[in-house]
Amino acid sequence: MPPTLATLVQNSALRLSVLAGHDRLDAAVRWAHASELADPTPYMDGGELILFTGLKLDAADPEAMRAYVEKLVSKGVVGLGFAAGVNYEGVPQPLVDACREADLPLLEVPRRTPFIAISKAVSADIAAEQYRAVTAGFDAQREMTRAALSREGPSALLARLASQVDGWAALYDASGSVVATAPAWAVRRAARFVGDAERLRDRPTPASAVVSEADSGDDRVELQSIGSGRRAKAVLAVGTAAPLGTAERYAVNSAIALLTLTMERSRALQEAEQRLGAAVLKMLLVGEGEHARAVAGQLYGGLLDAPMRVIVAEPASAAAARFAQESIAAVHTSATPPSAPAVPTPSAARPSPVSSGYLARAGEPCGLTDLAATAGTPGAVSGAADPARAAVPKPAGKPGAVKSATGKSSVASPAAARAGAVEGVASQPAAQSAKSQAAAGRDGSASSSASSAVSGTSSAPSVPATVTAHVSATTSPATSGTAPAASGVVVGAGGGPQADASDTGRLGRIVWPLEELADAVETAAARNGEAVLVVPDGARLVVLASDGGAAVAVCAEFAATADAAQPGRRPGGGGEEGLAIGVSAPVGLSAAAVAFKQADQALSVARRRGVPLVEHEDVAAGSVLPLLADDAVRAFADGLLRSLREHDANGRGDLVASLRAWLSRHGQWDAAAAELGVHRHTLRYRMRRVEEILGRSLDDPDVRMELWLALKATG
Repeated sequence: MPPTLATLVQNSALRLSVLAGHDRLDAAVRWAHASELADPTPYMDGGELILFTGLKLDAADPEAMRAYVEKLVSKGVVGLGFAAGVNYEGVPQPLVDACREADLPLLEVPRRTPFIAISKAVSADIAAEQYRAVTAGFDAQREMTRAALSREGPSALLARLASQVDGWAALYDASGSVVATAPAWAVRRAARFVGDAERLRDRPTPASAVVSEADSGDDRVELQSIGSGRRAKAVLAVGTAAPLGTAERYAVNSAIALLTLTMERSRALQEAEQRLGAAVLKMLLVGEGEHARAVAGQLYGGLLDAPMRVIVAEPASAAAARFAQESIAAVHTSATPPSAPAVPTPSAARPSPVSSGYLARAGEPCGLTDLAATAGTPGAVSGAADPARAAVPKPAGKPGAVKSATGKSSVASPAAARAGAVEGVASQPAAQSAKSQAAAGRDGSASSSASSAVSGTSSAPSVPATVTAHVSATTSPATSGTAPAASGVVVGAGGGPQADASDTGRLGRIVWPLEELADAVETAAARNGEAVLVVPDGARLVVLASDGGAAVAVCAEFAATADAAQPGRRPGGGGEEGLAIGVSAPVGLSAAAVAFKQADQALSVARRRGVPLVEHEDVAAGSVLPLLADDAVRAFADGLLRSLREHDANGRGDLVASLRAWLSRHGQWDAAAAELGVHRHTLRYRMRRVEEILGRSLDDPDVRMELWLALKATG
């Protein structure tokens, strides 16, 4: 407590006497100040003890004294000290009467007590109080530090904090949910401030707010954001019956610092855990489950012991995914963007690694897709059916070298060569494209060596590619234009990415949903006590989660929310701010590579169908046609049917309609002829003309399949 008038009166060295306001001596004294002004209130802040001798005041005038005292009371002055024996022999009675009417404490200061002695006494008491507050704050900090290091962690820390402030404390996670309270009875009270915590969470850190609520009783609730990044990791609420004092403020600040250290570990530790997670996942993808389990230790709990699912998320737009992948690679290697001209770049204009958000945690693309595709299948082209899997620039250094999970360089697989081959054959016929891929696949042994360099042992067989060569060759358009490197996410006032015409703003808008999904998955897993492995791989987010757990469920909820926000997304693309998510079937540890391939395939299906999420169990559901609904397939269909349409346009028969009817009737002449209203011999003649014009036999089931898909693709 700060010094009061009572402590000054009780100080025997000052010899003060109380003449008025005996019941107000418990008022705190912020300072003692001598002033002979007729109106000192313009220079007062409130809480002062005014000392005067009546030099410029007519202390014997009742009206003057009454007006003087009223001014002091209105400004918050807590007391008056009048020096007897200086200008007046004693304390004038009009002054005493005025103070009694206003209930303002009036102290008589004897002549031998100088005003400076009173000021020193007040100053000494204030300093002593501040020292006690600092000491109490250090004691509280030590206690809360021990609590934070205990097994209970944040719960024990909140209990200590609630005891220090003589109130209650609550901790909200990034989603706004209450995760801990102290004492236990504060759960319901903390639940009333969830909305306030969510609003504070969306403000840039550090942020605080004082909440007043009518039904909260006498509580004064203060909210503080927790975290050192752009977004708050948590929110601390402290409820007290009165504003926090100095000691209580020290305790709250200590709690904020400790909680921040708990939730925002050092950047080096985060990066090390990120590299470890990527290394564990790489081992799983090459079939080294036991090595992965040994390396992970207890870091991921029982995640590697139970059925799990692999989740892969990417920007829904193939062009956006390709741009983001290339830009992130350029950011983290400080290299010229892949699609920009090879010209010298001034150092001031070069991209620099970002310090927060998804771009910081994504790091350099670690090539999980290439690794899974080349683990044991020569010639498998990573993501061949997906335009987003275009060539990604390799880090500067030796040609063909990539960074491993430990940061060392190892011999790279020929993924870049194969990706370049895919770009090069985009306009070639199907057979020629297949030959190019087969030629690229002859270097599969080198790919296995790269996988072994990561895992330390020989690689395991992988799942073969499932997409035909001619489709992959025609669905990888080359990147056009330039893609200047970006250096971070531009944040708007609402917490989301700011609309920006620059490439920096574009990259921020593309990766923002990935950051939100990663935060949602980690928050859900932490809240439910689940272990989860989240590995950003450039513009892809790979998640390993327990089957049936909260992390998998929150992905479905995230996708449902995104679907509601973007109704009617166009198959095969959509807005740059959406995500496509693929979820594998439940598998064991030994089948992690298979699960990754399943999730990758499900992601491709989600992008083609224009939906935010597809589980592998649902890949075969519905029609295959939406998977082929892109410009390349339509171009193939138009080219295949062009000669028949030209024939029909010249008025020499309706071959396209006849072919459609015959195929839809499974080659049944009578049924198809009846549908067309012609004789079956006429239909046989038309089918022979189709064979002659196309130069293909309708007895070949592959020809019939291609023709039917071409008819469906062109409507």
